[in-house]
Amino acid sequence: MTDTTFIPEEIMLKATALMEDRFTRTDREQPVMATLFELGVTHVAHDLMENPELYKPQPQLDMPKKKFDPVDPISLMRSEVKLPSLPQVFIEMRQVINDPASSASDLAKVISRDTALSAFLLRMVNSAFYSFPAQIDTISRAVAVIGTNQLSTLAMGTSVMDMFKGLPADIIDLELFWRHSFACGIIASQLSKKFKQGTPEKCFVAGLLHDIGRPVLMMALPEQAIAATAISRHKKALMFKAERVTCGFDHSELGGMLLRKWNLPFTLVNAVLNHHNPAKAAKSPEALYVYFANIIAKTMGIGGSGDFFIRNVKNERWEKNGLTPDKLRELDAELGPVLDDAFSILKNLAA
Repeated sequence: MTDTTFIPEEIMLKATALMEDRFTRTDREQPVMATLFELGVTHVAHDLMENPELYKPQPQLDMPKKKFDPVDPISLMRSEVKLPSLPQVFIEMRQVINDPASSASDLAKVISRDTALSAFLLRMVNSAFYSFPAQIDTISRAVAVIGTNQLSTLAMGTSVMDMFKGLPADIIDLELFWRHSFACGIIASQLSKKFKQGTPEKCFVAGLLHDIGRPVLMMALPEQAIAATAISRHKKALMFKAERVTCGFDHSELGGMLLRKWNLPFTLVNAVLNHHNPAKAAKSPEALYVYFANIIAKTMGIGGSGDFFIRNVKNERWEKNGLTPDKLRELDAELGPVLDDAFSILKNLAA
């Protein structure tokens, strides 16, 4: 992201220290990780100037004093634990999509009845995410221009964003959570467009929902989820590994199961389930791009779901998939207007 704004030395020092902490477990001698660190410091420095409130100190958490018994996530999904219920508009959209007799206009009518969702989708289709030359001012027109499958994927994915309102901010900061999730979706979709693999809309929604298991875990097993967060912070451990210690499974498994329970497309389920498993993610472009996008979003310091540490990924894995240092700089320059638009939309959604 090219920006000539002057950054005071004290801000650069603070950004560098913050990123050094986040990159604790990486090998910055590797060219790709070195490039991501350099780009990340610049992003965080700008963010510290523009959004200092996003960098407030995290609540202190004590290390857990007891050992937790592992929980079977399948039993958890079947239990009486209160899991989030789907919005009505999601259920109606799924009925229309699964009805062979339904038409694009039927889908447009369902979406149009939800004014907040309609406004969000129209802002998305008129943003730098698509860069259409002419304004699109109705959902019917959006369906015609983008396509039924693409718009329904966007609509179903974004309709779940209100489900977790009310979770205490000291447990999970939803503003940071959705900021990171949004960035991950945008970056995954940009990778799909750049390398002409996968579907950009599916990449966006998979990225948007990749960490949905985190707030669900906080609702279903709050004591274990908080203990995992404490372990991650104290030991600078990757969150999914800390969750496996306290729960016996991690948020990616829980998120994948939840999406499967909701009957979302397998492409999305697979991407959420494997966003910490590069070997399995490599079998699908959507899953692979979400895996990389999650790491890139973290290196840019954008939001977070409580998991701020960067995993070490060998240079060969990045470059094998076309993500050389030069390509990452190119991607970084292209992301600026798309992310700016996305965060503006997100801010309006939260208002």
